[in-house]
Amino acid sequence: MIGPMHCATDLFHPLNDETADGRGGGADECAIPPVRYVGRCPESGKDLSIGPTARVIAEARSLRTYLDERSQTEDGFTSAHLREPAAGKMFGVMVVANAGGHLGTLRAFSGEWDESWVAPAGWVPSPGRLQDYADARRETEDRVAELTRQIDELKARPTSKPIRRQIEEIKIDRGRLSRDLTDKIHAAYRFENALGETLPMTDVQTGSPRPPTGMGDCCAPKLLQAATRLGLAPKGMVEFWWGPPSAMFPRQEGTFYGSCEQKCYPILGFLLRGVEVAEIIVGLDTDTR
Repeated sequence: MIGPMHCATDLFHPLNDETADGRGGGADECAIPPVRYVGRCPESGKDLSIGPTARVIAEARSLRTYLDERSQTEDGFTSAHLREPAAGKMFGVMVVANAGGHLGTLRAFSGEWDESWVAPAGWVPSPGRLQDYADARRETEDRVAELTRQIDELKARPTSKPIRRQIEEIKIDRGRLSRDLTDKIHAAYRFENALGETLPMTDVQTGSPRPPTGMGDCCAPKLLQAATRLGLAPKGMVEFWWGPPSAMFPRQEGTFYGSCEQKCYPILGFLLRGVEVAEIIVGLDTDTR
């Protein structure tokens, strides 16, 4: 289940011009970029992927127009904050079919929305059960802030060996609190696929003791997870960057990009199990973020 704040009718955007094969309204004229969303299947060891169709690209272009229009207003949904320096982010569109065979889209953005983990109406939420750690996160962040304040006060005093020792002890406590919170956040992410299988994030094989920060909150896993929880069948998807580039992600606005290797590849193969349009591929490089 998506949760009490989200349901299929909130997140499923019907296509206004669909035809029997799901193409129309200029979709036939859309060039399909060579991007894919790829992951290693944990059972077969083979790479599974999903990519865009002409219909998906047409819907992505419509979303780009919508985001641009909503950047000029602060009433209702607004994307104005995306125009701030280095505030751009990745957006994703997935064309899906409901149980009646009607086509629509799901929309996603990477990470937070304007410093909030609560998704605006009409956007798929994070795959994580964020309510599982919301209280713990607030308490820990308040405690970390207090420890940081104590460190700053000590640094303002004349330096001495006891002062340096006290600073290091507080830093150790602060680091422990941060690691404990990270572990709680990871435990709140449990992925489900179309076969009814469940994969806790803590069981994802990443080659590191802990999953990378932000795993599960890129557009591709958010869209695939939402489709599964809503009982919708994915037909294709694509991601694009919108807004100014960030220092970490020097992306170009409006350009389509594939999935990342560090955060997405370890989980997309699991999420694509049981998806009818998923393809087995060999030797395809993912676009690293």
